[in-house]
Amino acid sequence: MSSGNGLKTGISRAAFLRGGAAAVAGRASAKLVAGSAAAAPATGEGRADKASREASDVARGCRPWSWESKPVPIPASEIKTVQDVDILVIGAGLAGFSAALSAQEAGAHPVIIEKNATFGARGGHITAFKSRLQDSMGIALDYRQVIRRWVEWAQGRVNEDLLWQFARKSGACMDWMVDLVAPRGLKVALWDGYYKGPDYTELPVTHFFYKEGTNFLYTNGAVEGAGNAVLLPVLETIAKEKGIPVHYKTRAVQFVRDGNGPVIAVIAGSKGAYTRYNVARGVIIASGDYASNEEMRARYAQYSLAADSQIYFPNKCNTGDVHVMAMQTGGAMQRAEPHAAVIHLESGACSYGFLHVNGQGRRYKNEDVNTQSKSITKALQPGNTAWTIYDADGLSVVKDQIDAGLGGGLFFGQMFMRKGVKFDLDAERQILDNHLKSGKVVTADTLEDLARKMAVPVDNFIGTVKRYNEMVARRNDVDYGKRADLLAPIAKSPFYAGKLLSTVLTMVGGLRTDTRCRVLGEDDQPIANLYVVGAAAGDFFANDYPTICPGIGHGRCITFGRLAGIIAAGRSVDDFVGSIEI
Repeated sequence: MSSGNGLKTGISRAAFLRGGAAAVAGRASAKLVAGSAAAAPATGEGRADKASREASDVARGCRPWSWESKPVPIPASEIKTVQDVDILVIGAGLAGFSAALSAQEAGAHPVIIEKNATFGARGGHITAFKSRLQDSMGIALDYRQVIRRWVEWAQGRVNEDLLWQFARKSGACMDWMVDLVAPRGLKVALWDGYYKGPDYTELPVTHFFYKEGTNFLYTNGAVEGAGNAVLLPVLETIAKEKGIPVHYKTRAVQFVRDGNGPVIAVIAGSKGAYTRYNVARGVIIASGDYASNEEMRARYAQYSLAADSQIYFPNKCNTGDVHVMAMQTGGAMQRAEPHAAVIHLESGACSYGFLHVNGQGRRYKNEDVNTQSKSITKALQPGNTAWTIYDADGLSVVKDQIDAGLGGGLFFGQMFMRKGVKFDLDAERQILDNHLKSGKVVTADTLEDLARKMAVPVDNFIGTVKRYNEMVARRNDVDYGKRADLLAPIAKSPFYAGKLLSTVLTMVGGLRTDTRCRVLGEDDQPIANLYVVGAAAGDFFANDYPTICPGIGHGRCITFGRLAGIIAAGRSVDDFVGSIEI
């Protein structure tokens, strides 16, 4: 039926509830979305505003989400090539290569397709529990308690079986990866820049790979010679040497399913020149997340639209194409909403643990928290604006805190600081120089001039700094309760203000799955021959990203990528991957 204005109102109750939830989220986050306008062009509609408006359109029943329409089957006349393959892996990233190499090890013959011209490699932190490296360093953790904290972070909205499976298998999967790439000159280290607070504490579980001779200087989102940027080329080389075909510039377009039975083929390529890959054992979705798809973010995690930027390598390719293909083939997204988003203060200055002020020059929080919390809280401030403030001794204070084990964390400590190595003050000064040149940090000889460069009210800012210094002198933050150990005066010129900018790195909600990495439908039954791993998989995170284990996203790429490859090959995981007792 139709309403008086001609809009269709005969939508299903489920669609109405989905849309109603989006509308409520839209109203609740109106200020957040509007706040991102400062980072948008001066003319035209901001992307976040547009996505919010489109979400509201769907909520009112004006139009469905794009993926709710069944695709038209691609006609045989447009398929130019047919290939019979054993296992097809969609995505040439950390999860995809882990899956393909493991499948081949288990006796299968995988093929990888990737829509981009090269592999996907970003970041570099990789979580694993009780690896050989951790054992060699005498690191012993109560992993039962780690899982309890993880579940608490998600408010119980995760599939705990997946978490326990990761906990038991991730160490052995990390050891497998180390053994695979060590003969190619890559070394593995444990990150020691993690957060060490008395109430919020991160854990020494974060591994990363590097080449000998790197300076570990993190600038512009990467480190020369460390992280996944050096790991993925090695994995690609190994895959090709082992005879695993890798077809770049080959976009997956449509699954072919035998009625309600198994997925039997994938159609990929470009219109008029498609290739049909007939699969014998299965398809492994390792296509990454959907952070560049604003319609999906508006539907599943609207709060993420308030972030200042979005980064992905290769740039903006994580558009959720294969999520949509899976849903249109009978797969379902995880039940728990909102989906978690990895939102860190990556595109701006280093946050540290200093005084943070908003665009009105006023303090607004206890700064003794993780980068994820800082990013979300910043979005609640007027104009979505915030700064970190310190003086001429500030970086030396950071070094003292890090070396004493008092602080740390992403964009507080150094991103690739190896365990047993002290904080590199010279490297941090070099980063500061780069940020001064790029405008991420402003400096002045007086606080008044600093406020003007920040474009915040001078009187408010001066009053805030005065109040903060008084509490520093008393060693008692009566306003927000920050630890006395992290209180440092802002008294010695030159003074610095670092602009805090939040970045969506990954959306880590995804397709409903189980411990055999199978894609499940709305009835929770598996779709035969269809598997999902890495950031495309759901039920592992909910609400927020648990930074207590930095690198957990990449950790599950290796762990579940390896497990899925073995399972798709028809072999027992336990025959290849050992378990730890927890």
